Amino acid sequence: MSDLTNLVGPLEVGHEMRGEIRRIANNTRARRQFISRVMMVLSLVALSVAAVPLVLLIIVLLRNGIPTLNAAFFTQLPQTPTLVTPNIVGGVSNAIVGSLALNLYASILAIPLGILVGVYLAENETKFATSLRVVAQTMAGAPSILMGLFAFSFLVHDLNLGFTALAGSFALAVLMLPVIVISTEIAVRSVPHTLREAGLALGAKPHKISLKVVLPSALTGIVTGAILAVSRAVGETAPVLLVIGGGFLNEWRPLNPVSALPLTIYENAKSEWPAQRAQVWGVALVLVAFVFVLSLSARIWASRKQQVK
Repeated sequence: MSDLTNLVGPLEVGHEMRGEIRRIANNTRARRQFISRVMMVLSLVALSVAAVPLVLLIIVLLRNGIPTLNAAFFTQLPQTPTLVTPNIVGGVSNAIVGSLALNLYASILAIPLGILVGVYLAENETKFATSLRVVAQTMAGAPSILMGLFAFSFLVHDLNLGFTALAGSFALAVLMLPVIVISTEIAVRSVPHTLREAGLALGAKPHKISLKVVLPSALTGIVTGAILAVSRAVGETAPVLLVIGGGFLNEWRPLNPVSALPLTIYENAKSEWPAQRAQVWGVALVLVAFVFVLSLSARIWASRKQQVK
């Protein structure tokens, strides 16, 4: 009988505690529901306020940019208006080709190096790794014009390479590098430690585990970060303004001057010809569409990979 008494006692105490917790929860349910509804309304209001400028910007871009888009806009070189032909401005094919070349070269420079550094930071906790992490975080928040000044000082002035696509790609690569490093480190750190432990238990070396196990598991975050870094770099004007030269031909070779879509916006916005100023809206619309497609592709690809997992 004593054993039965000892068993019944804790059960009754547990039942009373659950009842007391239930009564307290019922008493505060109305207040918690009210606070939840208020916070939901405030969140919707904040979302609406933040979305208004974006929606207005898209409406203005579509209204002013679509009329300037045609076949000549994408295929012809730019032309200078005259008093006889004030509306002849040509196209921006040189800027499109130049932007593609700049971002291609910048991606080749930044993505492999950024992934390697990000993996190193995720796998090591040394003083050097900590210092490198602080440098990457500082560079991520630095003004983009500093990248252009650095590229101008180092490549154009010190190495005497002149105004080239390589100098612009170097500036964009420096801009992209901290974004890729930080996103790669976060993606690698999110990989469960049990996978590393399983590889070590099977006798694999640490670098083999990083290459064969960790990187494939973190591939979704790494690719998403790389695409977002490219989408950020493609719209930057300040890093390339001082170093690419602004060529008027469809040039893609790395040691020649090139143009770019952001540079075309900057130059045409200052033009005295209304036709060139109107063309700025079309260039801006193309640039926004390009960034939107890149960002949306990264989000869709990452979400599908997460669903597969």
